[in-house]
This record gives sequence, C-alpha cells and structure tokens, in this order.
Amino acid sequence: MTFKTVQYTTMPLGGSIGLLDLGIFVAAPGLIAQLVIGDTTTTVFVAGAGFFLLAIVKAIRRHFSSKRSFKAAKQHLAQHGVSVDLEFAQQLAVDSSSGKIVFVAPAAMSYQIYDRNDFLDCAHQWVSTSGPNGQLTRTQNVLVFKTRNPQQPLYKIRMINHATAELWLARINAVLNS
Repeated sequence: MTFKTVQYTTMPLGGSIGLLDLGIFVAAPGLIAQLVIGDTTTTVFVAGAGFFLLAIVKAIRRHFSSKRSFKAAKQHLAQHGVSVDLEFAQQLAVDSSSGKIVFVAPAAMSYQIYDRNDFLDCAHQWVSTSGPNGQLTRTQNVLVFKTRNPQQPLYKIRMINHATAELWLARINAVLNS
C-alpha cells in the first residue's frame, strides 16, 4: 500500500496578478483620469474599476486553465488504465468499475489514486457557525474522505448544496461498497 502523487503535466496555469498587470489595468487608467479630470475621487474610482476588471479577467483565466488541467489529468489517467466515468468540481474523478477514486489538484497539476480498500470512511459534513445575533448558519458543505494515507489522511471536497452532497455521498458509497 504505497501512496504517491503523480505529476501529470507541467502546463502552466493562469498566473496571479503581477506588477505589469497592475500598471496596465490600475495605475495607467488612474493616472490618465487624474491628468484629464483632475478629481481624486474619480481617479480612485477609475483605478478601483480597473482592479476589479483585472480580477475578473484573472478569475476567468484561472477557471479555464483549471478546466484544461483537469482534462489533462483525465487523459493521463486514461493512458494509465483508469477510465473516469464520474467527475466532480475538477477535483474528484472516479472509475466506478475498478473502484478507483482520484483526487486531482489542478493548480499543482498532480493527482493521487486510491483504491476502494484505501478508504476508512466517507461522510457528508456541514460546518455551522453562529452569527452576531446568535443564529446558526451553515458555512461549509463538504464531503470528507478519510484515507489510510498517513501523509494525507483527509480530503475535503466542497459541495454546491445539500442535494448534490447527498447524491455524491451515495455514489461514493456505492463505489466503495461494491
């Protein structure tokens, strides 16, 4: 029972916000607004709008980059005999016929494969916190996987809503118990 992380590609993902990006999208529009209008409030607004636009563009690039990375992981898995028939959130890939569950880290461009015998438990978990008025709110909806891997004993996959979490818990339990 050995657990190893497989590096499936070295394709670079969408980068973080750099100095050139800040100069082009934030400082330059702010400077132009200051020169043309001469109003500090407008300058701050234009620079803030530029930063907001930059953040949106970077988030979109990161999303599509993550999708490409997950697709590359699935291709690498297929080349190594794992046929993915269930996938979730670009983090989880399942080969239900062979009982393999793969946790993918698209940002790190790596994954770890686990056999059904490597799992101790899988559960749906809500993390609740109390707000300022004392009312409980559910802040985190996750599937928690407990593995036999001492270096990575827990995996948490965020779920969209309760129904999706229950559906995936049933799917995972069907794979683990077959």
